[in-house]
Amino acid sequence: MLIPEATVRLVVSVTATVEIDAPPAAVWETLTAFGRYGAWNPLITRIEAEPVEGATVQAVINQPRFPPVPIRATITRADPDRELAWETQLPGGGLLRVSHAFQLRPVAGGDRTAFSQVERLDGPVGAAVPEALVGFLADGFDEMNAALRRRVETGAPASGPGESPDHNP
Repeated sequence: MLIPEATVRLVVSVTATVEIDAPPAAVWETLTAFGRYGAWNPLITRIEAEPVEGATVQAVINQPRFPPVPIRATITRADPDRELAWETQLPGGGLLRVSHAFQLRPVAGGDRTAFSQVERLDGPVGAAVPEALVGFLADGFDEMNAALRRRVETGAPASGPGESPDHNP
């Protein structure tokens, strides 16, 4: 008797969302001004890329409680004022693939933006990601979201104490 081969895909997803008092075009402009990240972004402290599909991203991720990590990824979606996404794999034959998306959704008649970061970790070791790491990822996304909100709304370079956007690990 033949037994069909089954593939199990294990996924961990982390989402963090903040509402920004500016239209999506203003948020997109700050999000894609990669050369200015070092002035305001506590999570992605350096990034080199063009916000176009197929472009290579080289960045340094400064996740809370971890040393800075350089990444190399490929932009998989670049839809101005709506979504910027990239994907990378850890070396080792695709044991872990990381997909990250920045999503912008107009709210309040388009005068405000719901900005979300969504990260998916999948592959054979995706579900083995410890719950504590998922929490650290959410913390980093929250910090960046607060800093982006502050930057877009006031032009200020860093997030202040007490800012606490919503997140769903």
